[in-house]
Amino acid sequence: MIKLLIVEDNDFERNALQNYMNWDILGIRQVETAFNGLDGLEKARALMPDIIISDVKMPGMSGIEMAKNIIQFCPHVKIIFSSGHEDISLMQEAMEVRAYSYLIKPLKQEELTALIKKTTSILVDEKLSSVENNKMIEQFNNNLRYLQSKFLEELIVSGKSADDSRSLYVQANDLKLRMIGMYKLALIEFNFGEDTDIFENSNILNVILYRLEGIGNRKNAIFLKKSGKGLIVLLHTLVKGEAEEARIIGEIQNEIEGLAKENSFKYIIGVSDLFANLDELHLAYKQSRTAARRKIELGYGRIVYYAESIEALAATHEKEPKNAKAAISQLIDQVCAGDGNEEEMNRLVQFMLVDPNKNFDHVQSLFIYLFSSLSTRMAATGDSFEKIAEEEVAIFKTIINANTIPDIILYASKILISVSSYMGRKKLNKDDYIIQEILQILNHEYREPITLSYLSDRVYLSPNYLRILFKEKMEISIQEYLTRLRIGKAKELLKETRYKIHEVGERVGYENSTYFNIVFKNYVQMTPGEYRNKHM
Repeated sequence: MIKLLIVEDNDFERNALQNYMNWDILGIRQVETAFNGLDGLEKARALMPDIIISDVKMPGMSGIEMAKNIIQFCPHVKIIFSSGHEDISLMQEAMEVRAYSYLIKPLKQEELTALIKKTTSILVDEKLSSVENNKMIEQFNNNLRYLQSKFLEELIVSGKSADDSRSLYVQANDLKLRMIGMYKLALIEFNFGEDTDIFENSNILNVILYRLEGIGNRKNAIFLKKSGKGLIVLLHTLVKGEAEEARIIGEIQNEIEGLAKENSFKYIIGVSDLFANLDELHLAYKQSRTAARRKIELGYGRIVYYAESIEALAATHEKEPKNAKAAISQLIDQVCAGDGNEEEMNRLVQFMLVDPNKNFDHVQSLFIYLFSSLSTRMAATGDSFEKIAEEEVAIFKTIINANTIPDIILYASKILISVSSYMGRKKLNKDDYIIQEILQILNHEYREPITLSYLSDRVYLSPNYLRILFKEKMEISIQEYLTRLRIGKAKELLKETRYKIHEVGERVGYENSTYFNIVFKNYVQMTPGEYRNKHM
């Protein structure tokens, strides 16, 4: 039923609109009137009209002011203003309150009838659309738990790359999942015995899932069916910390323990570390799998935490061959001394992998042990490993997520070189370090168009101070050093290669061959061509 409110301070016009239009034929079943803006506002609160026909200028409160208030609580109402004046400013104000139309008095019956027909048609379409949307929303809400489960299962088991980050957050928001919080993942693996078939296992798993979802902590846990022999439990919004987490996992274990006795199966629960973002759940899943794999050495019927697994791995290092531990110790010594270079680092990292027949997990554990030991060594001297390289959690995450041993070696070498470079710089005083940085830039980037401003930005000093400092330490200006460096490189290319003269100039930083010839002759007292002829 479409409802209409007429707001008009002129009694004759108000009565004419109410009584001399056949509103019923136009699809309007309820018509109310108000004699000014304040009365219209009060009537609108009670009626919640679909259409309002209102005069613009009225005593007390104008039609526009009234409309601004009404759309706050009745946002979908269609407002038609009427006025005896074609005032552009009034029309603009009317548009600002999303007026549907603006009519000039005296109102023409044909024009008003056509406008009301169009308005009611739009309202009917909107209401039908709203009904459809409500049905879709209801269907979505009914299936929300299932949709959340499928989304999380893909996220946990398959993982998402950094390129998927944006769409990941959008999907999670659409599914009403909080992306920021405190999360843990528990992997429950079952051993139903060799005598049971796949269908029987599936039935038992469904019973377990049903019973677990019925416990009192469902608001903090989402249960996912992993396969025929496992369940994944996402513990989320753990705002009360370890006590809350322990209570939930304890209740899960108690429920499973009872079911295990009833149905004669074995189980183990692997629990990950705590995470703050859902896009880290793939790492949490790997951690829970690592923890659950300890069933081989510990047996079934227990909870195993990933942190405990890492400690167990560290303990196994005591049993490593002496050459592996010696290589790690030597590597850490060299890094902390600041003497490491890329070639030496790679050699020591390769030597660290003593036994090439060891499995991938063993390799990962070696590198985790390396960085844990390096962090401890640096902390003892007051240096922060995390500030220089990365947080340990991020390093461990990268190592665990790596696909190949070369990937781990490359990643580890970069971090070790970064730390070694920092430790080496500590040996130098500040000014010497800056000069070393400048020399490194010049020696490696002499082919590029290097300016004093560019260098000062690289070392965070003012151009003038850098110019003075370099001249004082090197007894030569930066430009002079760069020119001599380029000319020296040009001499080598002229003697040892068949590059054309202009190609030699380009390779040492001179795009203009004429300028290159002039500079070369000033320094060498002969042209590049003459120099080549003399030394070839």
